Amino acid sequence: MSSLLLEPREFRLLDGLRINPRKSFGGRVRGERLTKKKGISIEFADYREYSEGDDLRHLDWNVLARLDTPVMRTYRDEEDLAVHLLLDGSASMSFGEPSKFEAAQRLACALGYVALTGGDGVVPRLVGRREPNQQTLRGRANYPRLVGWVTQTRDMESAKDGLSASLRAFAASSVRLGLVVVISDGMDPDLPMALRILAGRGHEVLFLQVLSDIELDPELEGDLRLVDSETGGAVEITANSFALKEYRRRLHEHNRAISDALLRIGGRYALVQPQQPLDHVLKNVLKKECWVR
Repeated sequence: MSSLLLEPREFRLLDGLRINPRKSFGGRVRGERLTKKKGISIEFADYREYSEGDDLRHLDWNVLARLDTPVMRTYRDEEDLAVHLLLDGSASMSFGEPSKFEAAQRLACALGYVALTGGDGVVPRLVGRREPNQQTLRGRANYPRLVGWVTQTRDMESAKDGLSASLRAFAASSVRLGLVVVISDGMDPDLPMALRILAGRGHEVLFLQVLSDIELDPELEGDLRLVDSETGGAVEITANSFALKEYRRRLHEHNRAISDALLRIGGRYALVQPQQPLDHVLKNVLKKECWVR
């Protein structure tokens, strides 16, 4: 695996894509995302240096011809989007091979890369652990810093707070409003309410649920002792056809509750599996559901 977590061919798949929010948020710095606010004219603001991946429609070709230097024109009605990448650090995310957490790390990097190259501000955060707000990252050059943060989150021992409690705390914080991308297995019964609270704060919420094959369709039988990775609690069960059918029903209802909550708040939901390659997720989820364009 590359030290940048993604392979060269995967970067090529992501180049040229943009995060596609439904809402418009006020930007703090000039960016390359046209605001949907009415009554604001397109007014030239300033020049800045060209960075690889910038939209060539904003390249000043006259300056390029005269000085042989690529510079970008920015406008006062352009703004950057705050993209909050919330990566679930709960103990349950360590399950599977590859683990759900490893898959979540790569997905966070892929979405972060798209946001960075698209001129948006990326704010990574590990939910499940109390930590200070991270610095906003901007531009392709900051992708290695995003990878550095992601790889440091592999210490799962410090992720103690529950998913819903962490999302509620995030909603109550003074962070800048924007697009909140939650990458998690969603194994929290109070999650739908926490997502509604996030949206009520003014954020747009995207939820990417990562579940393994055995979680979606377990093939178990006999007497088993199940241990909750979050609480350490244990329960004895007999895995038979009835028990497995009931498990699948409850999981379906839980996932449906998450999906319905996001639908009602104008958010988006998708389910992926750790073993699915990035090109599959990109084509069949992120592009198909218009998370990116």
